[in-house]
Amino acid sequence: MPLYQRGDVRIRYEEIGSGFPLLVIPGGGLNSRVSNWQTAVFNAMEEFKHDFRCITMDQRNANGGGASTRRCRRILPDRRL
Repeated sequence: MPLYQRGDVRIRYEEIGSGFPLLVIPGGGLNSRVSNWQTAVFNAMEEFKHDFRCITMDQRNANGGGASTRRCRRILPDRRL
């Protein structure tokens, strides 16, 4: 499976079909992975591959998406309001 990498971020993705690109996000919330399509009730990748270039990916920090080594800065609401 292809892997997109930029700096310390690695994200697995998959492409199928041809035509206008369609980003298809697998279910699973923050743990959504390409492998979730195999057990999905509706497999959008298979359904739309004849009409679109379907692109799907693992969420960052999900099983196939690599976690970055740097910490994310947490943004807190401004308490002065």
